[in-house]
Amino acid sequence: MGRSLLFEIGTEEIPHSFIAPALQFMEKWISDRFMSVNLEYQDIEVFGTPRRLAIKVSKVADSLPDTIDTRMGPAKAVSFDDQGVPTKAALGFARSAGVDIADVSIKETPKGEYLCVTKTIPGRTSEDYIPNVLQEMISKIPFSKSMRWSNPGVRFARPVHWIVALFGEEKLPVRFGDVKAGSTTYGNRFMSNCPLEITNPDVYEDLLEAHYVIPRIEKRMDIIWDTITRKAFSLKAQVKDKDLLKEVANLLEYPHVIEGVYDEGFLELPKEVLVTVMKHHQRFFPMYDLENEDVLRPYFFGVSNIIPKEDSVVRTGYERVLRARLEDAKYFFVEDSRVPLEDYAERLKDVIFHKDLGTSFEKVERFSHTALYLAEYLATGKKDIVKQAAYLSKADLNSLMVYELPELQGIMGREYALRQGYDPEVAQAIYEHYLPSSAEDDLPVGIIGDLIGIADRIDTICGCFGIGMVPTGTSDPYALRRQTIAIENILLGKGYRLSISDLIDQAISLLSSRLKRPGPEVRNEVLSFFRSRFVGILQAREISGDVIDAVLPGFDDPVDTFMRAKAIMSVKHEKWFESLCTASKRVENIIKKSDVNVDISEELFEQDEEKDLYKTYKDMEQAFISYASKGEYSSALKLMAGLKGPIDVFFEKVLVMSESTAVRQNRICLLKTLVNLFDRIARFSRIST
Repeated sequence: MGRSLLFEIGTEEIPHSFIAPALQFMEKWISDRFMSVNLEYQDIEVFGTPRRLAIKVSKVADSLPDTIDTRMGPAKAVSFDDQGVPTKAALGFARSAGVDIADVSIKETPKGEYLCVTKTIPGRTSEDYIPNVLQEMISKIPFSKSMRWSNPGVRFARPVHWIVALFGEEKLPVRFGDVKAGSTTYGNRFMSNCPLEITNPDVYEDLLEAHYVIPRIEKRMDIIWDTITRKAFSLKAQVKDKDLLKEVANLLEYPHVIEGVYDEGFLELPKEVLVTVMKHHQRFFPMYDLENEDVLRPYFFGVSNIIPKEDSVVRTGYERVLRARLEDAKYFFVEDSRVPLEDYAERLKDVIFHKDLGTSFEKVERFSHTALYLAEYLATGKKDIVKQAAYLSKADLNSLMVYELPELQGIMGREYALRQGYDPEVAQAIYEHYLPSSAEDDLPVGIIGDLIGIADRIDTICGCFGIGMVPTGTSDPYALRRQTIAIENILLGKGYRLSISDLIDQAISLLSSRLKRPGPEVRNEVLSFFRSRFVGILQAREISGDVIDAVLPGFDDPVDTFMRAKAIMSVKHEKWFESLCTASKRVENIIKKSDVNVDISEELFEQDEEKDLYKTYKDMEQAFISYASKGEYSSALKLMAGLKGPIDVFFEKVLVMSESTAVRQNRICLLKTLVNLFDRIARFSRIST
């Protein structure tokens, strides 16, 4: 039947964002280690709170399975003489294997008959194997930041106070620094902070719940959400900020929901201000109107880690803290509204963006030029709006509200612009130029936000590369990866046909006085950076790896690259396509060995097969180029289907490497011309068939 394994690490409060990655690592670690030795188990459960990380594995086998050790020896031919007597080679092999010569068998192999010894090695007991797995795991759990404390020689997210390691009823010998594993855990710090003896892993969850700890994250989330939705409905309201749920659940061990109210006068503030204060600063759930989810109601929910003697005491505390925060926000809003956005924009001259890249005002000047450069191609009739929106796009960074609540950048700029009478399109662009802020975020609705957002990001990317701040595996302080992906997602999402290399050139020209590295070097690195980020975008859109490898050499316009990849995916499994890919591989291998740079001469064609191939190519060349230039790659690829027969016959009947130099070079040139045409879409030789 097997026994359950329980491993718990008890700590001081761990940051909420550390918990899920740590549990994922622990689950994978145990799964991988058990599978590597074929140790059987039923399933794995993980538990996490701010004070504990735990994993339970049910029905773990008592021992690892036996293993078969097969050792090969010398060939039979040299192991026995003509009379069948074992030679020194055979006897030596048997001795080294620890068996008698009579226990040696003969095994047939692809190379002939060889001596062989097969032994069954009994599996270790699980109690002997598991402690080392746990011992190694605890020191390898990844945290974005870890710390040292009085426990010598170890690091962890927070100081470790206890460890539980039980296999059935048996304690396992696991240590971490000076903390030795046992069977004792602890309940809720405030309601039942007493030692709890675990008699068996299977009682773990029930025991903790009886002492005001709900160890299962999903259960805490369900309790919180079910309670607040039910209570909200009773107030003719609703909750919708489910993105806050996991964070709140990981801030406590025993959730207790308390509703609170705030003065309706605060509803005069922009909705985003109230929501930001409640969600991001107090971890409160805002309430919205039951009929219109865009309208706030003057209620909120807070979640406590204890059940107080009187909810009213905690409620009063919550309301007092929120009121103070909202009073501050109201003051900031009133004061900010008195200052023209142009004044805030001018004050950016006193704000350093980066010591090597100048002030925020200089940055705005640079990307304003780039935004106007983009408008020449994409929004010619809106250049005045682009210019004004770009100039005001960072103005709210100097406002009191954004200084106190940075999450509101762009949002407050939009609000102040609308209240000060600016064109709504300008106001919306001030907000939208920050979108998308993540891969899952919405794209800007308007084109003005697109242009300013692209210009702002390319200035940052090229500027950072230009001063040597290139992202590494662990460091990307200006989020250049995210900003690059944002540009590519905007271009793809809106279908903007834009040359990334031209965009980079534009940004570098404006940064020339600030660069610490040669411009061409920066250009190549940034273009390569865009190309490598685009791989992930294509993978997310279900483009296969070989097709990605085939289209990336021509990467410059993301929309064009995606269209080429998508067209290839649509014909990849056609029979004619396989033949063309195979031919491309053969042609490239021939071209690699020959440095030929001549024009095709029809007079040098000696065989009908090469004449037919050239004629077929010429018949479809102009149509192919026309389709490709218009981005109609599916139509271009269908034309290539007509080349299958002539190419197959050419390679079957024609000897490319003719003894005649002129004929040989002419044939190679014909093949090279075909490849150059194909390369307008992709390197077909890189596609798996």
